[in-house]
Amino acid sequence: MEIASGLIKLKQGSDSKVEEWRETMTSRIDEALATLEHEGVEIESWFRINIEGQDYLLWYMRAESIKKAFEVSQTFKHPLDKYHYELMESITAPDGVTIAQPFYDPKLCK
Repeated sequence: MEIASGLIKLKQGSDSKVEEWRETMTSRIDEALATLEHEGVEIESWFRINIEGQDYLLWYMRAESIKKAFEVSQTFKHPLDKYHYELMESITAPDGVTIAQPFYDPKLCK
């Protein structure tokens, strides 16, 4: 298993689109779960946080292969993937993606 995480800085005024994304993913949960299975993703979690007045989305993923998960999702086999990428592009601030460096995961230390 591999892990990845990142922080997405949101554009000002994107609250309604962020909520639309959450509601869409929730209402299409069966498709979202099928997408994760196809990508080899065991866990994908999203958190909304505010740091000094700036809104962000924080994501975390555990997958067989992070590279494979991203490559498969970008084939747009599932319409939900295309929606996800287009919406993320519309809400992400310029230079707003920070990828975290894995630091510690006890399950990966064996």
